[in-house]
Amino acid sequence: MADGWERAMPLEELEEARPRRIVVGGTEAFVLRNGEALYAIGLRCTHQGAPLDRGLLHLTGSPLTVTCPAHGSMFDLTDGKVRRGPAMHPVPAFDVRVVDGVVEVRPRT
Repeated sequence: MADGWERAMPLEELEEARPRRIVVGGTEAFVLRNGEALYAIGLRCTHQGAPLDRGLLHLTGSPLTVTCPAHGSMFDLTDGKVRRGPAMHPVPAFDVRVVDGVVEVRPRT
């Protein structure tokens, strides 16, 4: 798609606070709806690869995070940065937009 944007799913299929797995540019990720805001970060924890879409979400206050279900690493939903280890490396973060009712995602540069 133009400018690196890839269609992920119709917005109506993205339930509030329910992560959905997607693939963006060959990378596993998940997209998440939190009110009007949409976030997408890499699916696999950089510590040992556990699926972050099964982790605990913190969607109020700041920072907005997901906690890995395996060993408790915490990642920022806005930029993929590690907020708490044992992970030492961020997960990829993606730009997200809605065009004509369709969620589109692209790798962040």
